[in-house]
Amino acid sequence: MKISAIVLSGGNAERLGGEKPFRRWGEGYLIESTIRVLVEMRIPFVVVFKNMRYLDGGHIDKIFYLLKKYRQSITWDVIYNGGPIVGILSGMRVTEGYWILVLPCDTPFINRESIENLLKYIDTAESKGYNCIVPKHENGYIEPLFSLYKRSSLNILEKLVKETTVKNKGIPIRELIQRLNPLYVSSKDIDKSKRVFININTFEDLRRLASSPP
Repeated sequence: MKISAIVLSGGNAERLGGEKPFRRWGEGYLIESTIRVLVEMRIPFVVVFKNMRYLDGGHIDKIFYLLKKYRQSITWDVIYNGGPIVGILSGMRVTEGYWILVLPCDTPFINRESIENLLKYIDTAESKGYNCIVPKHENGYIEPLFSLYKRSSLNILEKLVKETTVKNKGIPIRELIQRLNPLYVSSKDIDKSKRVFININTFEDLRRLASSPP
């Protein structure tokens, strides 16, 4: 069964000066922490950036650096500032996987084991008619941006985006999850430490986590 991935990189990241995926992390950029795992696992992917008209020249240069280095697809949000649900829609339109792994650009501790743990639930989802597989914490918080979506969910996704665009309101990703008959799995079964779910939102996060033990 073919698996592909979407790396979401379209946020405004105002608390990080607007360039979250291209903040330095280790010997490369923050986004490369996610990309390297996908390359190691030989999972084809597309990186979704915010609408091209809102990117400055320096940002575009870095995007083409990624394109040249990793030779994977890139695309743009079809609606500006529509949130991650628009990024998923934009990526799903150009990727070919039967199940599509959605990952953020700002979780530098993602690793192969955590992704493999998530992929193990595909057989269960297939046999019981679930359309997405979503890690869930004990407090009820879910991880929709570290999840698997069945390709058939594209129709529901497009309908939801169209509905919310016409009504000129925000697009809640939880509403998408609810419409997809989700298979919730324990976040501890994906990563006992839950470290893979840690994301970077501020410069303080960047400084603190860059110096934390691997």
